[in-house]
Amino acid sequence: MDEVVDLQAQIVSLRLSVEGLWLSVLRSDPNAVAQAERLGQENVATIGQIDASTPDAKIMRDAVVRHTEQLWGSIGWQLRQGDTPA
Repeated sequence: MDEVVDLQAQIVSLRLSVEGLWLSVLRSDPNAVAQAERLGQENVATIGQIDASTPDAKIMRDAVVRHTEQLWGSIGWQLRQGDTPA
């Protein structure tokens, strides 16, 4: 397997694991969606404090923000799906 493909697969696997962990922790919370939104906002705010004094550092920080927003957006979406009556 190509090293880049393997690294991408590892990243996807880690993301799925992180999502699964947070979903299992938050599902029992009566305000799970609000908690996910709060955690996502806090994570993004913290990442925003990363030093971005060089163009490369800014690109990296912005990419981490984007991926963090996607991660927490996905967690929130999945929690909202669980709120719909069957």
